[in-house]
Amino acid sequence: MTGDVGPAVSSWPHRHGLSPARGAALAALSAVGLLCFVPMAVAAALGAGGAVLGLRRLPLLRRRLAGAWCGVDIPAPYAPPVSAPLPREGGWYRQGRRLYASDKAALRKRRARQVSRDRATQRDLVWLLADPVLCAPVALLPAVLVGSGLAGLTASLWWQVSWPALGAAVLGVPLVLLGFAAGPRALRAHGRLTKRLLSPGALPGDRRAGWWTWPRRAAQGLGAAVLLCLLALCGFLLALLQLVALVLSVPLGLVPVFAWAVDPGRRLTGLWRGLLREWAGADIPAPYRPRPDPPAQRADGHYAYGRQLHSNPILPRWLTARRRLLGDPATWRDLLWLLLNPFVCAVLLLGPAAVVALVVRWGAGGPGLALAVPPAVLAVWVTPYALRGLAAWSALLLAPTRKSQLALRVEQLTATRAEASGVQAAELRRIERDLHDGAQTRLVAIGMTLRAIERRLDGQSAELLEMVAEARENSAAALADLRALVRGVHPPVLAERGLADAVRALALAHPLAVDVSLDLPGRPAPPVAACAYFSVSEALSNAAKHSGAERIRVVLRHAAGALWITVTDDGRGGADPTLGSGLRGIQRRLATFDGLLDVASPPGGPTTLTMELPCVLSSARTSTSSGRD
Repeated sequence: MTGDVGPAVSSWPHRHGLSPARGAALAALSAVGLLCFVPMAVAAALGAGGAVLGLRRLPLLRRRLAGAWCGVDIPAPYAPPVSAPLPREGGWYRQGRRLYASDKAALRKRRARQVSRDRATQRDLVWLLADPVLCAPVALLPAVLVGSGLAGLTASLWWQVSWPALGAAVLGVPLVLLGFAAGPRALRAHGRLTKRLLSPGALPGDRRAGWWTWPRRAAQGLGAAVLLCLLALCGFLLALLQLVALVLSVPLGLVPVFAWAVDPGRRLTGLWRGLLREWAGADIPAPYRPRPDPPAQRADGHYAYGRQLHSNPILPRWLTARRRLLGDPATWRDLLWLLLNPFVCAVLLLGPAAVVALVVRWGAGGPGLALAVPPAVLAVWVTPYALRGLAAWSALLLAPTRKSQLALRVEQLTATRAEASGVQAAELRRIERDLHDGAQTRLVAIGMTLRAIERRLDGQSAELLEMVAEARENSAAALADLRALVRGVHPPVLAERGLADAVRALALAHPLAVDVSLDLPGRPAPPVAACAYFSVSEALSNAAKHSGAERIRVVLRHAAGALWITVTDDGRGGADPTLGSGLRGIQRRLATFDGLLDVASPPGGPTTLTMELPCVLSSARTSTSSGRD
């Protein structure tokens, strides 16, 4: 059922006779729900999924009673139950990025994550606060009327017979009848209000649903204000914990403590972003820097952090995480926001309620209650706007700045470019492999077949022998052209032996004398290696064509997170990148990887090309010529 339904029992006396008692029971359950608010809010904040699911029994009971007593069907928009984790290799159970030895622990983590992300949990918390204020008085109205009427009827039994007692007795009869008569309508109104608070949307097909929009939003705003104030207090405590962890981590050397303290704070700010998106319509993206890659093992088996080497990756990982957090501006903006947010919440959210409390206390015993009604209505009306103001304040510190947006965009573009370059390099290797294993092999077979035919025709028709010889020579020329094309697409020696041997092969095949000095303790990424190879090849070709040099020296080394390539010739000099296409081509090739080209070529020589390619050597050396020649 998706809309309102009629009462399950159609008997008029049964329906009207039980309505006051049912209303009183619903009001009592509202009081119980108010007592369950704090445990449920604490359980949701701490990720205690089992406790939240246990406390959900009260909203589920109210949904069933709304259908049975009020004639209003309220769906339960909860996420489906999580499935039990399956064992992995070694008997471990995975949840997120962590492995657990017990399936119960993994199931608890999975359940806590689902409950924290379920918006129905937030609606239940708002309902627990708003139900005693908005829904309980409506349900309790028939019982109050019946009780007042019965008190009037029995007034003569407790006091002396007098005209006021007789008037109370006469007035009690219509009050009792009105209580029983209005009971079903009051329960139905209570069910509609409860559905407005617990369901994710309005009543479908009900034109009168807009009448309750303002009370529903007002109740949600009040509940949201109280919940956000409690979360602001929790954030203040987490900020103090971060300050203590900062002192323990940096001066005292307890490296991982700061990261452990920052992580709950970021989780809380993430919860704030979700709540403000839900209640204030403010979308505040997270400006945090991405997590760095884990430290890679060097060729000697150690893990590097700066200039220090460690035999275990744990300390470098902790140091990298601390450096990332200390260097991330969002960490300090979050800390400042956590420290100041409770005071802002106190002014924006608790200010109207404090005004109402002061007015009531000032006029207690007199006209104070009447005087407090207009400020109370004003406070309820102001609450949604206060939530928007709180969202604007939060966006001031939690939203990414223009600089951080540009930095994140640069990181995204860098990652996208690296991925595209990797895909392109893989595609070139595939083309090279297909040409090497397919067309080149067939040309070799054709050449061998023509050679066999030429031997069979030895001494026979001279014209036929000449045609076969010409075909064999053409196949050999096509094979040579294909091999040159393969080397231009992706040299096989580069894929098989690495950059060091590929540069050495270039030097051996060059018409001039080339000295090569290589100091590469590992291999760069394949796209970077291909860029460096073709840049060196272009530089050697330019030197042979235009410099008039006799000797060329090539130096490759890796230092400060970059691959440095120096090509020096003893030619006439005068090279200018703005005049020739060769040097500009090298610049464009290097710019793809944020590389730089520096040209020093005074008239009379020598000419020195210095190329810088940012890269990380990811594996141990495997080349036979990767050392220094």
